[in-house]
Amino acid sequence: MDREPVSSRRSLAERREQLLDAAIEVMSDRGISGATTRAITERAGVPHGVFHYCFDSKAALLRALLTRESERALSTAWQLDPGSEGLTEALSTAIHGQLARVRAEPKQFLVLAELIVVARTDPALTDLALWERTQYLDLIAELLGKWQKDTPPAVLRHWAAVILAGIDGLIDGWLTARDDDTTGAAATLFASSVGAAVQSMNTERAETRHEDRASNAGKAVLT
Repeated sequence: MDREPVSSRRSLAERREQLLDAAIEVMSDRGISGATTRAITERAGVPHGVFHYCFDSKAALLRALLTRESERALSTAWQLDPGSEGLTEALSTAIHGQLARVRAEPKQFLVLAELIVVARTDPALTDLALWERTQYLDLIAELLGKWQKDTPPAVLRHWAAVILAGIDGLIDGWLTARDDDTTGAAATLFASSVGAAVQSMNTERAETRHEDRASNAGKAVLT
């Protein structure tokens, strides 16, 4: 890539974004191991010294990149509307929507997946892997709470973990096989299964509450 004119002046924040964008491109082509600091600055069209002006190390860039890409993914994920659909339909819509975003930008999601794997094994980044997962769990649990208003938060979080594991598996499967039909059918089946299981749980909890009320009423009569 051609170098920027020496007279070009950008703020530190703009330079950092420029390098992060270049890093995504290089990682899409070569993987994270092939994304050297020199390769990144060359793709950005800036002198190599600019990298060290913006980041202390490659690990610092990876931290900034994983944070940015995770926040972008979170901003568009799991747009559930409790006013227009039932839980099963809303889950299906959200999961298929997420898969559509992956299909539209597979290279970007492959980079994000690789970044998360690296973060899990790099002591300097492990907190980011946990942060990314926690953000998704919190978001899904919060959205589920709009349908399940009487469900304890701990139970909502358990269901959020199930759903997150499912969507992660569906995304991983599609990125590996690129099989739209199989992944789409699996997504619909998964949403239907989760919706049915949640409904069954609600029914059981309602029956338990009814039995408890009947038992308490009986005790009151006896006393």
